Amino acid sequence: MKKTLIYIVLLTILSPQLAAAKSQKEVVIETASQFQRWCKNLSYRHFRQKKKMAYNWSSSTIRQLNDYQTSGSWKVNNVEKKVFCQIRKGKKAKYTKMEIR
Repeated sequence: MKKTLIYIVLLTILSPQLAAAKSQKEVVIETASQFQRWCKNLSYRHFRQKKKMAYNWSSSTIRQLNDYQTSGSWKVNNVEKKVFCQIRKGKKAKYTKMEIR
């Protein structure tokens, strides 16, 4: 009985977070600052999934015709890693192109 109650409580707590994470990819990118935040979060998650600590984010975002382009960098193990993200204005965030060098 206690285990069932714990599972129900955990599902109640985690469900909104999982739904929010899923719906973030459905967000439509409309502004440069919104895309810059998205690129930062997306690249940070990339490093965290590889069990690496990324810190000291630096970036700039420009609008090139109908595209947003963010060029940024993270420090990872004292090495600078370059990040480049691009998306068409008005597209869903899940269509972001990302390169990490």
